[in-house]
Amino acid sequence: MATATATASPTRSADVSAQPSLAASPSPDLSIDSIEKKYSGFVHKEAVPLDGQTYEVYYWNNGDFDYTQFLIANQQEVLFDSQQAGLKIEGGYISDKAKNIWTHSLLQNNRPTFLFSLADNRPESAYIILENIDGAIKVTVQDNVQVNYEDVDQDGSPELLASPYSGQVPLGPALYAVYELKGNQYVPNTAKTNQYWEKQLLEGEKNYKADPTEGTLEVLLDAYLVLDRLDEAKARFPEFYKLAGQTSGDGGFVDTYLQTIKAGSYDHISGWMNKLKPLRTLESK
Repeated sequence: MATATATASPTRSADVSAQPSLAASPSPDLSIDSIEKKYSGFVHKEAVPLDGQTYEVYYWNNGDFDYTQFLIANQQEVLFDSQQAGLKIEGGYISDKAKNIWTHSLLQNNRPTFLFSLADNRPESAYIILENIDGAIKVTVQDNVQVNYEDVDQDGSPELLASPYSGQVPLGPALYAVYELKGNQYVPNTAKTNQYWEKQLLEGEKNYKADPTEGTLEVLLDAYLVLDRLDEAKARFPEFYKLAGQTSGDGGFVDTYLQTIKAGSYDHISGWMNKLKPLRTLESK
């Protein structure tokens, strides 16, 4: 999934009350041209093809970011109006500046899904996720998390993964957990989260053997740490040294990681999967 990055350090928040007022959803026979006349002043519009339908997404801006308000329409009908829904956001970022795509869209669980990257948790991530559930666009996530999608269980449909922060080096991994939608809220799935990290561990082993660098060792040890198997990793350091062509005490990157582990100067996250909470929505904020 493309992630957005701030291009400036804004100094003021958007005044939501001063943004363009969007009226109630127009009648079904209102054309898109008429929608654009009624909801004038938008700064960007894009067509989003999903599940055989083409959604139109409009954006307005009255702040320091790329947009502060948006609307989703389909087949001449407004389906979601961010201001009317009561969304209060500081501002949003363009998803892919190179392609001029402002929202990230996909089919998730066979549902049209829209992700909007926000500035609300700078410098970390914040997202709003909207999904077409039973013909209505609903906010299923409005939380200060970094979002990704991956087909964890290999069933052909991607799962939602989220982490409260992007991670740091050394040994401060982004704690991605797998969530599933129950009702209108995403709740953690511990079994699939563990499955995801077991997969990361196997891939990390393969990548470090193929290319033993500081970066691949970090990824591998992060997976061990997340799975609470760091003692197992410590026992394998002779192998890690050998693969990297280094030796104990030489001051190389393998040595640095071993000393970090021995000193305990890393994120202590044992039992983190059992402490996960549902992602916040518009209603739960």
